[in-house]
Amino acid sequence: MRLSLVLVLGLILSIGTLQVAHASYSDISISDPTMVDSTGHALSSYQVGQDIGVQSVLTNHGTTDQNYAYMVQVVGSAGETDYFEASSASLLGNQSFTVVQAWIPKDPGTYTVQVFVWNGLASAVPLTNVIEKQIIVQG
Repeated sequence: MRLSLVLVLGLILSIGTLQVAHASYSDISISDPTMVDSTGHALSSYQVGQDIGVQSVLTNHGTTDQNYAYMVQVVGSAGETDYFEASSASLLGNQSFTVVQAWIPKDPGTYTVQVFVWNGLASAVPLTNVIEKQIIVQG
């Protein structure tokens, strides 16, 4: 099951990478990710088994609606994907929206949290660059 997920993710990222040369970055911007607790308060330390919300603010600077898929990927120190999740919706023109994906680390270590936005999962056209933040999870 995990191998299948990794293979599918690899395929999706490969397709997205191939289309980067043809993608024009849109009117969508994404803030640096903030790690928050279940009530939305910023976290300064991270523990195994803790519910960690990866929060960003998406903004549509254009005047037309834009479909999007907010992606969160957490990569371990050996380069393995520990977590990948996406949520899709539509942003109205000149709208900002706070999005959160929850991740629960199972092991201590150093992780790289990556957030990025595509126009959807099926087409995988990037709307933003990948933004990374490194965190250390304690045991």
